[in-house]
Amino acid sequence: MIENSRELFRATVLGKNTTRPPFWLMRQAGRFLPEYRQLKKKYSFVEIVRTPELAVEATLQPIRRFDFDCAIVFSDILVVAEALGFPYSFKDTGGIKLHKTVACERDIEEIEARIADVAERLSYVKDALNILRGELPNKAIYGFCGAPWTLACYLVEGENNVGFPKFVKFCKTQKHLFVRLMSALAKASCAYADMQISTGIDAFQVFDSHSALTPEGEYFEYSGKWVSEIVKTIATKATSVVFANAMSSRLAEVVEVGADFYSLDSSQKLSDVRDRFNVGVQGNLPPEMLSLASPQEVALKTREIVDDMSIFGRHIFNLAHGIRPDAKLENVEAMCQAIRS
Repeated sequence: MIENSRELFRATVLGKNTTRPPFWLMRQAGRFLPEYRQLKKKYSFVEIVRTPELAVEATLQPIRRFDFDCAIVFSDILVVAEALGFPYSFKDTGGIKLHKTVACERDIEEIEARIADVAERLSYVKDALNILRGELPNKAIYGFCGAPWTLACYLVEGENNVGFPKFVKFCKTQKHLFVRLMSALAKASCAYADMQISTGIDAFQVFDSHSALTPEGEYFEYSGKWVSEIVKTIATKATSVVFANAMSSRLAEVVEVGADFYSLDSSQKLSDVRDRFNVGVQGNLPPEMLSLASPQEVALKTREIVDDMSIFGRHIFNLAHGIRPDAKLENVEAMCQAIRS
């Protein structure tokens, strides 16, 4: 008999029949919560990320309010870049700015020299996860990192420009440096994943936010093979989840990475993906519904997704992307109630 959220998560991962799917939301700890906005009045985002007690508080806020089955540690994909010597900050106009970028072989040598120390430099994430494991013994806990490709986008471009033209040119004209950079980022990400797994997390998600920038038919060559290295590091120790953003039409390329679960956008019928590729699926309520729809409409769409995946198993309910800052609390509650019922 399943008695708590963590047991429900484990049963789902194993493909056992359950009474409902476990659920959580990407970016569930953050700006849509009034209690998080109060926290941000006292501390900056980076301060919260780097201070284990504050990161734990931010992580627990949505769990307290909505009793989600899963918690994901409050952090950022760019902490790995910072640990490798490339600090970041947030621009007043919005978006991310790296204080320096990768432009030549010397920059990659600096990254390679820091790989051995990446876990130690990110020990504050380990500390936060250890506290969370004690606070949430009956919840599933996610760790995460950015995919090497997505990290490389920021490291070369220096900010989140549309299309990342500087990075795309780098890939084409500096192929040997690109491969060396990706190899270094994969090694650092594997070390970071191993560190998080040592705390007893249940799942590890790789966010490939800019995967759609890879050439058509060449996702594995440009990004997937390095994601696959992270997946192999996770194997047997935690459930691996890959979110390759805007890749619905190219899922056959994405599943080559060999993950246990794939987080999917709202253009896909989850049961079709699960059956076609024989994989676990995570998703896929459109996040805009939590901002723009009524609670009744949210409940109806939620039930539609849940019903499509019954008999339950190998489905973790989530959004198609991160929750928006203007999401309505009553809509999130309607979603929760629809799943529980």
